[in-house]
Amino acid sequence: MLDPRLFTPLPAEQRRRIGADYVAYALKRDGEPDVARRTLSRREEFFRELESRPQPVWRGEKITQDEFTQLHRGVKPLSAASPLVWWLVQVSRANEGEAWGVDYLLDRGGFDGLGRGGVLRPRDFADLEETYHTRILRSIVRLFGVDYELREPPRVIQQSVKLMSRLPQRGSYVLLLAGELMGTVAFLRMAERGEKLLAEWPEMQSRVRELLDEILIDEIGHVTFLLGSMNAVELAAVRRLSKLYMRLSRLGYRERNPDTQLVLERISNYSLALFPERVLRRAFVPAQYWPECYGPQPGMAA
Repeated sequence: MLDPRLFTPLPAEQRRRIGADYVAYALKRDGEPDVARRTLSRREEFFRELESRPQPVWRGEKITQDEFTQLHRGVKPLSAASPLVWWLVQVSRANEGEAWGVDYLLDRGGFDGLGRGGVLRPRDFADLEETYHTRILRSIVRLFGVDYELREPPRVIQQSVKLMSRLPQRGSYVLLLAGELMGTVAFLRMAERGEKLLAEWPEMQSRVRELLDEILIDEIGHVTFLLGSMNAVELAAVRRLSKLYMRLSRLGYRERNPDTQLVLERISNYSLALFPERVLRRAFVPAQYWPECYGPQPGMAA
């Protein structure tokens, strides 16, 4: 069921300070940013720690690099893939539009200037976080013995990114939120499929869950910051645009995605209660947005 609190403007004073609240949270979760290198200190620590641990050994379905590459590039139709390989191709493609867009925006100073004037703003952290999502998704695919190179996204995605980069900040934020909102639901569905497909391999399931949780935590924070910064007019446009964005994002792809309708339904009934409690307890969630079904909200911790 749609949670109307998410699309009700926060009090004006809270909207004015939500950027500072988000930056304080991001500094705790991400660590110190290095804009020149496009890194975040705690994210680098996360990957170092991850690489120091034994990697779970995949003992399930054999996946060849040649077959995977043909499916990933669209040379072979996804209808020819097994459920596991179909899911892995979706993982490999999940961030191609975002990765292209983030590189495009970072090359032009990001949404908020990447520390211009000596001040880091909320989207500076979010832009840098997005660079780690590509690494996370590639780490998941590599667990199964295959790898890939990101494809260039469809022209419609590229044009939407260029449009956002040229609009005034408030207009770009509305379009950005529509895409981010859609992204949280799409990543959630990807995580749900992974849980089911890997149920017989608990070590692999646990590692994949850990990695996808990191993306969901970030994406929920991006959504709640943007929701919390908007007025009534802006919020009224977001849900309509998120559905349109979902449909437009599919235009450049030949393959039909059976999850598209479910994602659209979840956008219509958007609520943070869709997401696992363990994820929300580590995400940036203003008190007004906390799902009542999860009991009292804890202090936000990275």
